[in-house]
Amino acid sequence: MTNLTPLDLALDLLPEAWHDDIANDAESEGYRVGYTAAAGGLRTATIRRVQRIVAEREGDADWESMGHGRQLDEVFPDYNGIGSWDLLDELGITTVYVPTAD
Repeated sequence: MTNLTPLDLALDLLPEAWHDDIANDAESEGYRVGYTAAAGGLRTATIRRVQRIVAEREGDADWESMGHGRQLDEVFPDYNGIGSWDLLDELGITTVYVPTAD
């Protein structure tokens, strides 16, 4: 059994490099980044769908040879290249920029 919250499960789908880009942008403006469910809530059906696809492709050499971003492009083909902000929107996540202490 997992102790991860639905938000944690959704954030696990965000490539680390994409998170780093968002965090670096926030830092450049004097903030740190946090995440929360969007006003409409987490899109749990989408989160489960992505998790299911990833689980089904486990052990598939072609899938595993792709980078995380390319895998997400495969999961969301309508985007012709999904980016971090689109992915967050699809998952029902919003960023929160929190001022850093002086």
